[in-house]
Amino acid sequence: MLQYSPRQDGYGTVLRLHKKGLILTERTQTYRHALVLCDGEKPSVEQLHALRMEDTLVIAADGGGNIGKDWEIRPDLIIGDLDSDDGSWPDVKRLYDPDQDTNDLEKALDYAHVQGVSRITIIGGTGERLDHTLKNLSVMVRYKEAFEGLVLLDNYMKARLISSPFTMSTWTGMKVSLVAASGKVTGIVSEGLLYPWSGQDLIVGHYDGTSNQATGEQVTLRFEEGDLLLIVPLDGQSCRVAQDGQLGHDGPPGHAEQP
Repeated sequence: MLQYSPRQDGYGTVLRLHKKGLILTERTQTYRHALVLCDGEKPSVEQLHALRMEDTLVIAADGGGNIGKDWEIRPDLIIGDLDSDDGSWPDVKRLYDPDQDTNDLEKALDYAHVQGVSRITIIGGTGERLDHTLKNLSVMVRYKEAFEGLVLLDNYMKARLISSPFTMSTWTGMKVSLVAASGKVTGIVSEGLLYPWSGQDLIVGHYDGTSNQATGEQVTLRFEEGDLLLIVPLDGQSCRVAQDGQLGHDGPPGHAEQP
């Protein structure tokens, strides 16, 4: 079993893997996308297999390997304190870290960052434990600058921290929710929403941005500062779109992608 010791960088902990006294930092293969399996609500088998591509690094965050076992998705490695690892996939490499100041998702994202991954899709990051769900959303805020795309999926919704401006393809009546992930998001301006934003601030506990609706085929969002979490429902194309970790398109209007 491999073990690692951390060093700090701008995003959090970067892994330095140790085996027999050697630091292992080489990248054996370059991946653009990583699928991180967490030990939360199980996704549908169709969703999980749609997200498994050739150019995808599959990382099981501790007990997330159990999800892979249930749906016959073999992880490339299992990482964490391994207290929830049931021993599935005995031939899969395990990276053990007992540090309790970081959760297993953080350890998985650290590893993906070291491997040069640019887009992340997180599965099983929500579920029965509300504290785990909230922690994972907090982790997304912490790592937002580390990746070009960081998407959280469950069986009902998909969420991403977006940058400004952000344009996505929609349909009339599609639910669009905005959440201030860390306190306050200032100067929000929207195009294509039933209840438009015209420079207001979104403040946790004071101003609500949930359950808005798209009025057509495209929505554009702009804001000044803050951590803005965009939440939209899953649809028939969601898994295909999420394959590269995207949820819409960061850029000027007119260049939108499917959400």
